[in-house]
Amino acid sequence: MTTAMHISDTMLNGLIQQANRELSSSNAYLSLSLWFHDQELPGSAEWCRTHSDEERSHALRIFDHIIKRRAKGALVKTVDAQNKYEFANPAEAWKLAMENEQENSRQIHKLVSLARKEEDWTSDNLLQWFVQEQLEEESAVEDIYTNAANLIKTEGLYRQYDDKIKNKEH
Repeated sequence: MTTAMHISDTMLNGLIQQANRELSSSNAYLSLSLWFHDQELPGSAEWCRTHSDEERSHALRIFDHIIKRRAKGALVKTVDAQNKYEFANPAEAWKLAMENEQENSRQIHKLVSLARKEEDWTSDNLLQWFVQEQLEEESAVEDIYTNAANLIKTEGLYRQYDDKIKNKEH
């Protein structure tokens, strides 16, 4: 059994990796926002920009947890600037976002398993917030992707849908 302040090296490394995934996700959503702006789809662009900020706040939440537990060795990775997104249509962009959210959920679930195996209830408590958050994010992005994929088939109706996306919950 651990104390609230104790964190294993394995858990610390897992949390650092997750925080870096959140920062990478923030960068990806910012890039998607720029792509949507290039396509003159301001609703999608605004949603992605706002979600980029949200993903960054997730990373900061993890880093704050690490700091509070006085763990040493947190490392922020540099973001790979080599990625440039090219999509044939908005549905492809949303599919990438959906796949990224699904992978993020898988990684968080692995961390929950590790926290429980190590009886690190402090990390488990932090991670439960992320489990719920990922459910909301996966649901939101999957809804947008499904609608985008269906609307692409209708030639042009995506632009009407785009105006509503900015109001979709994150």
